[in-house]
Amino acid sequence: MLSNISDMIIIIIVGILLLGGEKDISGTVRNLGRTFQEFKKRQEEFRNELTREINNVGDIPRQAGQSLVNDVSSSYSRRYNSYNQEKINQLEEEIRKMQAELERLKKNGGKN
Repeated sequence: MLSNISDMIIIIIVGILLLGGEKDISGTVRNLGRTFQEFKKRQEEFRNELTREINNVGDIPRQAGQSLVNDVSSSYSRRYNSYNQEKINQLEEEIRKMQAELERLKKNGGKN
């Protein structure tokens, strides 16, 4: 936030000018203290609320998670089985062709 010394000096000068203009510096310091306490309180409330929300998100029921896993795996299985069946059909066709070629060669006595 304050990357160099000149930024820090400017903030200090502005702070001195703001506080120097007040006749009742103790009241200003008290108000700054209250503001800082309120800020810390709001920060803690935000942190607690965020933690509570994160914990609630982590409580996804196992059944919903299992259902999602089942849906994905069944979809994958269908695609995988479809692909395998296609490969099996291709191999069976190749086997039939080779058997027919073998029978043809047997009939011709091994000659083309």
